[in-house]
Amino acid sequence: MICDGMATRYSSTVDKWRVPAPTAILKAVMADATIITVRRHGNPNGPRMVFSHGCGLAADLYYPYWSLLADRFDLCIFDLRSHGWNQVSPIESLNIATLAADNQTIIEAISTNWGPKPCLGVFHSLSAVMALTHQRHKPDFTSLVLFDPGLKLPGGTTQHLDEVCQKHAKRARRRQRHFASRHELAEMLGQTPAYSLIPPKTLSLLADATLRPATGGGYELRCPPKQESQLVEWYFGFAMQASHMIDSLDIPIKAISSDPTIQSSFLPGLDLNTLARFNYDFIPGKTHFLQLEGPEECATLTIEFLERHHLA
Repeated sequence: MICDGMATRYSSTVDKWRVPAPTAILKAVMADATIITVRRHGNPNGPRMVFSHGCGLAADLYYPYWSLLADRFDLCIFDLRSHGWNQVSPIESLNIATLAADNQTIIEAISTNWGPKPCLGVFHSLSAVMALTHQRHKPDFTSLVLFDPGLKLPGGTTQHLDEVCQKHAKRARRRQRHFASRHELAEMLGQTPAYSLIPPKTLSLLADATLRPATGGGYELRCPPKQESQLVEWYFGFAMQASHMIDSLDIPIKAISSDPTIQSSFLPGLDLNTLARFNYDFIPGKTHFLQLEGPEECATLTIEFLERHHLA
């Protein structure tokens, strides 16, 4: 989820991440005929890991993180509708219920096309709430690793949550959509406090993963600001319910959150009642973009948790 919030210097000469071509591509057809492109990376003989991203972002952007898992896991990555490799969907389809239904369809398509296997789920932010909703209605995952799921503000009230929601939704609606070049977006984010901990090389990848060529020249955000804003509102609405979902889940769940003391954290931490039901860690000094800021730490925590449960 793109959010605003000490400036990083961005250079046009920065080395670039290069996401390798997938070993296989699957065009999964959703209930409303929307096509979602699933890509296969990593070790096809390893445990299956399904991965998706936060609102306004893209799965390829997390390559610095998921590439560290590629030797051990059969990685199936996909973008949410209206994001990444996918075309823009009708705005009325952008809600948590539809995303959760999409997730179910994607799991079924992966199993049908690439063979049945138990599925581990790794999700960030919006997609984490999507995965909890999915698992509550259809238990497709043997385990979930959720990055900054933002289930509840520590000590926060419903009014406080709504205020945070409206602030971020308004910010998303105002987001610049068109850019003369990918470099323009990367340079702009490099001067924005909320992105100060993301390495310049990864900011360049962010621009590559979230922009597409625009009709008439230049580039545009793959996820239109109005659609991102609507998803932000849905995300916060379900965040208040998500802790109740956990009570009905009997699989190993790991929550890895941003540092709750950092101002740029999007929705830091979890309340204590929720913590008691999660295997919980937070990464000191990291914000909502923790997989981009500290990919090695995030990968280590992921593997350690799955090994502890004999899933890796």
